[in-house]
Amino acid sequence: ICVMLRCAWATVRDRCCCVSPLRSCGRRTRYSTAPSTTPTTPTFETVVGLEIHTRARAVTKAFSGAPSSFAASPNTRVGRVDAGLPGALPVFNARCLQAAALTALALNFDVAPVSWFDRKHYFYCDLPLGYQITQQRVPLATNGALSIAAENGQAKTIGLQRLHLEHDSGKSLHTVLDDATLVDLNRAGVGLFEIVTDPDMRSGAEAAEFVRQLLLVLRAVDTCDANLAEGSLRVDANVSVRPTGSTELGTRCEIKNINGLRFLTKAIDFEAKRQIDLLMQGKVVRGETRGYNAAQDVTLPQRSKEDVVDYRYMPEPDLPPVVLSEEQVRTLKAHIPELPQQIAQRLVNQFGATPQDAQTLVSEQGAVEFLEQCVEADGTLDARIVVSWLLTEVFAYLRANSVGMVEWPVGPAKFAALLRLVADDSVSRLAGKQVLQHIVEHGGQGEPADVADALGLRQLSDDDTLEQLCSQVLAEFPDKAEKFRGGKRGLGGFFVSQVMKRTQGRANPKRVSEIIQQQAK
Repeated sequence: ICVMLRCAWATVRDRCCCVSPLRSCGRRTRYSTAPSTTPTTPTFETVVGLEIHTRARAVTKAFSGAPSSFAASPNTRVGRVDAGLPGALPVFNARCLQAAALTALALNFDVAPVSWFDRKHYFYCDLPLGYQITQQRVPLATNGALSIAAENGQAKTIGLQRLHLEHDSGKSLHTVLDDATLVDLNRAGVGLFEIVTDPDMRSGAEAAEFVRQLLLVLRAVDTCDANLAEGSLRVDANVSVRPTGSTELGTRCEIKNINGLRFLTKAIDFEAKRQIDLLMQGKVVRGETRGYNAAQDVTLPQRSKEDVVDYRYMPEPDLPPVVLSEEQVRTLKAHIPELPQQIAQRLVNQFGATPQDAQTLVSEQGAVEFLEQCVEADGTLDARIVVSWLLTEVFAYLRANSVGMVEWPVGPAKFAALLRLVADDSVSRLAGKQVLQHIVEHGGQGEPADVADALGLRQLSDDDTLEQLCSQVLAEFPDKAEKFRGGKRGLGGFFVSQVMKRTQGRANPKRVSEIIQQQAK
C-alpha cells in the first residue's frame, strides 16, 4: 500500500510541476507550453516614385516665339499662344524636341518614331488656355533606366516609365498683396519634358541620389541648366508605405514642387513617418496632394485625391504628330558625350581614383577637366596626388567661398608644378599647402618654386647636413639613444621631431628617419 501511495503521489507531483508557471521540475515531458501572446511591432517599407519636370534648354518657348527666359519684369515674355488669345495657333519648337530626345537616349529610353500631343483640360488662373499641351497617350519615350548607388553602397537601377513633352504654366503670386493673387505669365508656355520613374526608391536619400545623378546627365548632354534653386527642374515625390515583405503598393501621397536635394530627402522621410504613424494608430492613409514646409519641416495637405480628376484628355487638333526618323536618332546618339558614370569609371581605371572619389570629382562641374589638364601638364606626376589635393585643398576652398571650379584662381599647370615640388620632396606637404595658400591669396600670381624660395620653405635634403644634425641629436640624448639602439624603436619619432625643430620644419622627415636608423646601428 505504501509503495502504491508513493507512486501515485509522484505522478501527481510530476504533473503539477510540469504545468505550474511558478515551479519547474527540470524534466522533459510530452506536455507543450502555450504559445507566446506578446504582440510584435510591424515594420514598414517606404516606396518612392518621382516625377521630374525639366525645362528644356531653348531660346524660345515650346509653342510660341516668345523668349523662354522668364527672369524678367512680370508679363513681358508672353506670346499670343501663351496668353490663350483666340485664333492663336501653336507651332512646336524643334529645339525642345531635340533636347528631350537627346536626354531620352542618354537615359537608355526607347524613343518612339511617332508620338502625339494631347490636351489636358483643367482650370487655373495661371493657365490661360484652359488646358495643357502634353503627351498622355503616346509619349516621346518609354522604358528607360538610370543606375545609382543605393544606401548599402551597391549599384541599383531605377526604372524610368516615360519621358514626355509638355509646356509649363504661369506663376501665381499669393504673397505680394494681402487680398489678391497676382499672375505672371512669363513662365507660361516654356518647354518642358517630364520624366516619370518607377516606384523603385526606398528612402529620401535614395531619391536625392537619383536626382543628383540625373542632374549630372542633364548637364553632360546640355539639355537643361538643371538649376533647382531657379526652378528649371522641379520634383514631385509620390510616397507610400507598406508592410515589410509586401508587394502591394500602399495609398500614395504626392508632395509637389520640391526644389532642393536636402528638402527632397527631408520631405520624403517626414511623409513616410507620418503615414507609418497613422497606420500604427489604426488609422487610414488618404490619398492627397501635399506641400513641404521647409521652415517647419513638415508636409501639409493641399487637396484630396480621393476623387479621380477627369482631365478630359483629347488629341491636340492644332499640332501634327512628332516624327523622329532613324537617321535623326542616329545623329542624336552621335552627339551624346561621355556620360558621368562612364567618366567616373574611367577615373578609377586610368587615374587610380577610388569609386567614391571618382563620383565626388564628377559631381563638381569642371573638376575632371582640371584633373586631366594637371596630368597633361606634367606627364610623370602621379594622378592620385592630384586627386588627393583636389578633394582636400581645392574643394575646401570652393566650399568655404561658395564658388565653383571656374572661380578657382590657380591654373592647372601651376597647380601641377606645385605638386611636383611636393612629389620630389623639394617642399613638405605642409609647406606645399602654405605655398598654395600664398598663391591663392595673391589671385593665382607667382610660381610655386619662387614662392617656396621666398618664404624659405624649401625642404632640406642635403645628406651631409642632415647626418650632422642627426648625430648631434643622438649625442644630446644619450639615454634615449641607448634605449633606441636597444630596440625601443618608438623613440625614432622623438629624434626626428628634434631634427625638425632645429631646422624649423625644413628637414626632409623621411630622409631624417632613414639616417637616424642608420646611425643607431
